[in-house]
Amino acid sequence: MIKIKIPFKTPSINHLYGHTKFGSFYLKTGAKKLREEIKKIITNTAFPLFSKEETLLKVTTEIYEDWYTKKGLVKTKDVSNREKFMVDSVFDALGIDDKFIFEHTMKKIQSNEEFAIVIIEVKNG
Repeated sequence: MIKIKIPFKTPSINHLYGHTKFGSFYLKTGAKKLREEIKKIITNTAFPLFSKEETLLKVTTEIYEDWYTKKGLVKTKDVSNREKFMVDSVFDALGIDDKFIFEHTMKKIQSNEEFAIVIIEVKNG
């Protein structure tokens, strides 16, 4: 099992990618810096290697932050496009192709701090 803490909030994909006049996408400078920060976290940590290249994986993404308004209502936040960038960045830094993700769970966890945890495990069965 690999457990990685991303000690900051990752922005929405809407804020990470720009569009060219030809309709293609590009990663904005700020997003490239975030990807490098995630890479630093990973390269400074020792992780177990998976036994073979074709290992099927289970990923759990936990996003910690304040999910409620002052009135106690759930805030309108699209987190699925935030976790996509984070998982892509983690897998890129680890040198693992994310095509091997066969199970992916995302959890919103109420917290006064903003951070995320990505857990990668070998999928059983």
